[in-house]
Amino acid sequence: MVGGYSAGPGGDAPVVKPDELFFSTTDRRGLIRTGNSVFVRISGFPLEDLTGAPHSIVRHPDMPAGVFRLLWDRLLSGRPAGVYVQNLTKDGESYWVFATVTPLGDGFLSVRVAPQGPLFEAAKQIYRQTLVVEQQARAEGLNRRETAEAGMKHLQRTLGTLGFGSHDEFLAEALSFEVGVRRRLASTGYARPHGQGPTAEVLRSAGALEGQLGELVERLESYRTLCDRLSHASSRVLEVARRLNKAVGAAQYASETVVATAPVLKNVARVMAQPMDRAVGALEELVPRLARLGSLVADLRFRIALAHLHNDMVAAFAAEVVDGLAPHTSLSEVPLLCDALHDGVLEMSERAWQVNRELHEVAALVAEAGLRLEEFRKFLGQWRTLVSRRGAGPALGRLLEPIDDEFVAGWEGLEMLRELGRQFQASVLPLDPAALETWLDRMRDAATASREEP
Repeated sequence: MVGGYSAGPGGDAPVVKPDELFFSTTDRRGLIRTGNSVFVRISGFPLEDLTGAPHSIVRHPDMPAGVFRLLWDRLLSGRPAGVYVQNLTKDGESYWVFATVTPLGDGFLSVRVAPQGPLFEAAKQIYRQTLVVEQQARAEGLNRRETAEAGMKHLQRTLGTLGFGSHDEFLAEALSFEVGVRRRLASTGYARPHGQGPTAEVLRSAGALEGQLGELVERLESYRTLCDRLSHASSRVLEVARRLNKAVGAAQYASETVVATAPVLKNVARVMAQPMDRAVGALEELVPRLARLGSLVADLRFRIALAHLHNDMVAAFAAEVVDGLAPHTSLSEVPLLCDALHDGVLEMSERAWQVNRELHEVAALVAEAGLRLEEFRKFLGQWRTLVSRRGAGPALGRLLEPIDDEFVAGWEGLEMLRELGRQFQASVLPLDPAALETWLDRMRDAATASREEP
């Protein structure tokens, strides 16, 4: 193992540089239509051998079938997908990439990068385990489809043990991290200040898009942290609220024991239970809403990171032209990438609207729980005052302490929860699809003009 890439039988793995991007397109059956120079160099196949061949020409036998089952399930549902993949060169060497695949028109667009993140190592370990599961399935007489199903289920279970609620969450985390590493390593890799003409305009448009998408990624990273904190806080407060609800029940019971001497305690105890019930209801509703918000944010993170990658691919094509390493005709792939970016912007806009709606509704639920607990606190204060005035303290002594203790803990947790709710309310995602589309139109027009240059 050298630099994160495993060697094949010959011992010398092809080197996939951190700033390199693979590009290929296939039809719906997986037959290769086009590929860029990086794909040709790393795979070892001439372009004419790749064109028209099934993409499985580079599939490594050590890749579990369950991985591709997950991949195709997403693609056939119309969603872009991504996966760590070990591929095989023409000479039998192996190399790893993180591959993204996007449905586009009557085929698929794939952009791949060199894997850098810590989830890459976790993925390789999971693949080894899954391969054993699939080998056992085949030994038990399962057919190919059933074997792939067994492998997929094992993958999903294993991802759960790593803290991911679904493969979608793992995918969003992996691609976001890989794109983040790539941005740090190759942030200025495509800058060509000496470029001129339409090709330079393609690069300028790509740079402007990169800036806007980068801001979105940074906001979403903060959202992920905020979601985690709010989920933890809401669970803690919900637990305390339920315990406090039980303490209220105890107070009602205790009030019954002194009803002859202090009947008013029974009435106040009954009334103060109502806002507490409503507070618990709001907090219980908050838990699944936070899960939904987390899923939406994960999907949005994935789509923004994917748009980053497609935009980088445009810049890579243009940079090769500026450097004289490729003819202007190589920009013929840019409109296709613009189509993918356009579709991605539409999806991002929809997801951003959903995220913003959930942010407002989550903040409203937190506010509702806060109002009800504040209402409860006033009743509790009245009840405690009446306990003292009516001289019921000695009779209720042991029941007062848990109520006081639980309420202090619950109120501290609520203050933390309300602060996070205020942060959510102020964290509406400022996505401007019109601005992104403007740069996409410039990019497409410049690419078309560049192809017409002599």
